[in-house]
Amino acid sequence: MNKMLLFTALFLGILSLASLSVAFGQMMSSVGVARGDFFNYSYTCYFDSNDPHAVPPASFSWINQTGYFMINVTDVSGSSINFGTNMYGLNGTNSFGVCSMNVETGMTSISGYGGPNEVNNFYFMASNIGMMGRMFPSSNFSPTINDTSLRTYPSGQRLTNHFVTTNTLDGMMVESDYYFDQATGMMVEWRQQTIQTNGDLQTNSTQMMGIYASSVWAVPEFPATMVSVVVVGILVAASAVLIAAKRRTPHHTKN
Repeated sequence: MNKMLLFTALFLGILSLASLSVAFGQMMSSVGVARGDFFNYSYTCYFDSNDPHAVPPASFSWINQTGYFMINVTDVSGSSINFGTNMYGLNGTNSFGVCSMNVETGMTSISGYGGPNEVNNFYFMASNIGMMGRMFPSSNFSPTINDTSLRTYPSGQRLTNHFVTTNTLDGMMVESDYYFDQATGMMVEWRQQTIQTNGDLQTNSTQMMGIYASSVWAVPEFPATMVSVVVVGILVAASAVLIAAKRRTPHHTKN
């Protein structure tokens, strides 16, 4: 009887640990993309300052002339992904890169133009990683996922991992947000905000990259709540115009 109770306790303990692993951390992590997959991103920058002497970074002008930034998976071997990058400019120029990344260790190799330095080490992470799990499971220095959330896509809802990092030094704060599709481990959005404060003067520089086309799944469109707000706004505006027009219409009285 005691042996049976001990066996039952051990079994329940193992089952509990497995359940926690599913909810938090990594479970059967692997490469979630395949050869031939491609991902297109918009890439824009914003600059705002009340400092009359502040000027935007020289790269911002070039970045805002970008048509799209593309990642194309050329080969997958074990946990290593070989991929090409292309920054397509609105003037017809192309900047290419030949790259590779190991999603177990996080090690990356970039040759040519591989995109922004702040993000080209985070295009991929191991797939099927949950909250508080390591992005690169075999690395002791790997960042961990801060939270997961459901995002609505035209094809349905998908789990998205979120990793955020913040650094402050000498009055400058740099905050970076990375979002990944959990099933594939592919980055879907990146945003970096740099705020420089000097007394009452403040300069804000923001870079944003977001996926808008992919061979793997239908990418997010306008959220349903946003669409509802827009529709309501249009209806309200139309009603106001009709009421105003009716008030301005002259009334004729028959004698």
